[in-house]
Amino acid sequence: MIKARHHWLYLGFFGLFIRLLMKMQFRRISIHGSVKATGKSLLVIGNHFSWWDGFFALVIRKKVFGRKLHVMILEEELSKRPFLARMGAFSIKKNSRSAVESLNYAAALLNDPGNMVLLFPQGKFQSHHQHPLTFEKGWLRIPQKAEGPFQVVFMAYLTDYFAHPKPELSVYIANFVPPENFENKDFEDAYNAFLHHCIQQQNLKA
Repeated sequence: MIKARHHWLYLGFFGLFIRLLMKMQFRRISIHGSVKATGKSLLVIGNHFSWWDGFFALVIRKKVFGRKLHVMILEEELSKRPFLARMGAFSIKKNSRSAVESLNYAAALLNDPGNMVLLFPQGKFQSHHQHPLTFEKGWLRIPQKAEGPFQVVFMAYLTDYFAHPKPELSVYIANFVPPENFENKDFEDAYNAFLHHCIQQQNLKA
C-alpha cells in the first residue's frame, strides 16, 4: 500500500491552487450543519460522486475540522498521482492481501486525536442523485479495529446550478453516534437517512 506522507510544501502550494480553482469553478461553497468538537479523532463518511471529492475535503477541513486530513483512495489512482500522498492520500487495493493492511493503517490513524480519516464506503463513483447508497462491507474493519476513541461525522456534497452558469456546492455535516455492536447496515441506513434529509434541505433552495 501507499501511505500518506504529508508535506507542508505540497499542502501549501496545492492547497492554495485547489482553493483558487474551486473559486473559479463554483459560484459559492456553503456549509450546513455543525459538528460538536470532542477532542477525538474524526472518522468522516462521505458520498463519492466526483473527481473533486477529496479536494472539497481539503477546504472543509480547514474551515471546520482543523485536523490532519487522510483520504483513502484506490491504489491504481494514487499510483498515477503520487503527489496526492503528500497531501494526505493513502491507498487501498481492493480484493488483494494488502487491503487488510490499508484498513488496519486507517484504523491506527484514528488513535491520534489530531487526525481525520475520510472514507467513501460506496467504493466507487455514483451520481449524487443515486439514493439510497450501498456501502461495501470491508471498510467496517476500520472503526472495529480502532483502539482510541473517535468521533463519526457524516458529510454530503450536493451541487446545483439553479439560475446561474456556475454550480453552487453545498456541504452538509452532522455527528453520528454508532450503536454498540454496530454493523454495516447501521451506518448505511443512518447515512441514507442523513442524505435524504440533505436532499430535502437542498430542494428548499430551489
